[in-house]
Amino acid sequence: MGNLASAQCILRLKGTVQDADTREKLSSATVTLLELKKTVETDEQGNFLLEGLCPGNYNLIVSHIGCDPVSLHIHLNDDLTKNIALPHRHNELAEVTVTGAGKQKTTAQVGELKGAELEATRGLSLGEAVKRIAGVSTLQTGNNIYKPVIHGLHSNRVLVLNNGIRIEGQQWGSEHAPEVDPYLANRISVVKGAGSMRYGSDGLGGVILVEPRLLPNVPGISGELNLAAFSNNRQGVISGILEGNSARFRPFSWRLQGTLKRGGDARTPNYWLTNSGNKEVNFSATAGWNTPTKGAELFYSQFNNTIGIFSGAHMGNLTDLENAIERGEPTEFYQQKDFSYTIDRPRQEIQHRLLKVKSFLQTGDIGRLNLTLSGQYNHRDEYDPARSSNSVRPLMRLDLYTLGSELVWDHYHLLGLRGTMGVTANYQYNSYEQRFFIPNYEALNLGAFWIERWDKNKWLLEGGVRADHRKLYNISNNDNSVIFDEKNYTSISGNFGATYRLSTEAQFTMGVSSAWRPPAINELYSDGLHHGVLRLEKGDASLTPERANTIQGNFNFNKGHWLLDWTVYYKDINGFIYLRPGFPYQLTVRGAFPVFEYAQTDARLTGTDLSITYAYNKHLSVLGKVSLLRAKDKLANDWLIQMPADRFEGEVTYTFSDGKFWKESYVKLLAQQVLRQSRTPGTGNIEVKQPDGSTTMASDFAPPPSGYFLAGAEAATTIRWGKQPIQLILGVQNAFNTRYRDYLNAFRYFTDERGRDVSLRVKIPFHKK
Repeated sequence: MGNLASAQCILRLKGTVQDADTREKLSSATVTLLELKKTVETDEQGNFLLEGLCPGNYNLIVSHIGCDPVSLHIHLNDDLTKNIALPHRHNELAEVTVTGAGKQKTTAQVGELKGAELEATRGLSLGEAVKRIAGVSTLQTGNNIYKPVIHGLHSNRVLVLNNGIRIEGQQWGSEHAPEVDPYLANRISVVKGAGSMRYGSDGLGGVILVEPRLLPNVPGISGELNLAAFSNNRQGVISGILEGNSARFRPFSWRLQGTLKRGGDARTPNYWLTNSGNKEVNFSATAGWNTPTKGAELFYSQFNNTIGIFSGAHMGNLTDLENAIERGEPTEFYQQKDFSYTIDRPRQEIQHRLLKVKSFLQTGDIGRLNLTLSGQYNHRDEYDPARSSNSVRPLMRLDLYTLGSELVWDHYHLLGLRGTMGVTANYQYNSYEQRFFIPNYEALNLGAFWIERWDKNKWLLEGGVRADHRKLYNISNNDNSVIFDEKNYTSISGNFGATYRLSTEAQFTMGVSSAWRPPAINELYSDGLHHGVLRLEKGDASLTPERANTIQGNFNFNKGHWLLDWTVYYKDINGFIYLRPGFPYQLTVRGAFPVFEYAQTDARLTGTDLSITYAYNKHLSVLGKVSLLRAKDKLANDWLIQMPADRFEGEVTYTFSDGKFWKESYVKLLAQQVLRQSRTPGTGNIEVKQPDGSTTMASDFAPPPSGYFLAGAEAATTIRWGKQPIQLILGVQNAFNTRYRDYLNAFRYFTDERGRDVSLRVKIPFHKK
């Protein structure tokens, strides 16, 4: 089951207010959610309940006769229980005490990056950041492009939502990273398994939610400045947020955010990767107007990225390509190159614009109507190696326009159920110039969904159904000399999940789902050079939709010194679409490249994610994570290609007591062991000549690389400069400068991964009333 509850405005915040001294339950205490101007009173037992809440950060005011009001800040991404003790008798301002807080897990299996863990990823791309979560790895292209892989599934099977809008970039294949600035996020969540049906049935791998904080409701101006520096590619980042609310016009709030990033060539332990630098210029603006019964929000963001493609991986002829793969190293010419910030050909320049208008209207006491309209524009210029020194034009230019709309009604107490029903519509138009790779096309997507949730005593049940129709039409090349057939796909998805709370410390969840995904435009019709991954790709117009039937179980335990989260999953995917290496290599006017072809089979993916934390005391804790996956081609009775290897990670953290000038200080040792991927197809299409003159057939151009062990460390503290807090995080990755290669990096045929990288992050928050 996807993260159905956390994607909807049906969440509950409940708890008890009591006297801090006598423990007497306080009736008629008021609990106010500032952002929504929503107030409830506690009953005779001191209980309060706030319903119909959206995910996000909130400020809570709790008051009672004879007490000064007290406030606390909460983050809500699921139902939450908070028990609050007020200093009732003293009639003086004091800090609120949260005597207990519990979260009712949904039937979804969710991993999160938040707080200090999120701060430690600042300056990294979204794909690099989320691989800290168990069960998530990355499909990598060179040193700048990271695509999330969840339980072995990626690209068109993983949905990315930026501020509630599904990102519609030119995300074909493995080479196009999500166009999202992670500095915008206050929290990043990864929902594993079939994606939330609210955003489409095609998220068979999962959904990544990039969630900014709510707009401020308290009058004043606040913000933060973030700085980051990395030694490996000499990268610097500066990012800032400024937001405010006026006391004279409380319904109106605003926010501005921006990021500048520039990095040069990355370095392996032995040589620089020439032309592997990157540049980013991103910004966003948000304005909101909210009253208790209605409101609207306008959001605009722009993501601009220039990415260098390692020059040493581009080969001019077949002999050079064969020698490079056999040698596994860049030529001596590239190994002798020095560091540079210059980004030359080959490179990519990407711009992604997103405009969102979201409004809501309270529908009595039981529900809320939401209307969201969005527009996206994705532009990509790809600069192949020039055949002329005077060439300045890109050799491929793509423009993708997307218009989206969603009308949703959330209800939060109707016949004992909470749920959401809605309709979605989406239109896309894609065009290209210069060389062919993806055809011009238009697409229309229509969907309708209905999700309900029942929660009582020890049981939580969730279920939903969704119907989708996708139409691909007007598919052609630029001069209309090739016109492809129109494609229409229609099907239904459904899921059901149940959580049984064994106790307040332990719960067990089981979910089943059946979801489908029509083939994407690149899987059907791509034909040409996929520039960033340096290969020729060929689609197959006869591909049919995938159907994934999934069973997933989770056990969560949190008591005393122990915190355990264990997931087991089984996915049966009929018509699984994948990319397989072809043969022979092909020589084009732009050089020599390996060939990959889209194919289809029936697949079975089974695996487990385990995360265990043991807190020896309040200072010392140990964390261990394991991610295992077995992916089989059922028709060939063989392993599937390009699946993550077994991964083991460990952390030892020592947290210091706060001092007069130092707070929230810790040191952390990190270790990661990735085994060699030994489960690859035993045979394939690639001819390999043996020393005795015979020929064997291999499934890949080179065998999987050896396993590797990486060590790292991290230290953080918050210091006081007068009244100004400053957060510092110092880290080192690949501390021993280990030479290694990752099986999921498309450049593993030619180069090593980057070596030691020392980073420093600085965060300076500020607030002015």
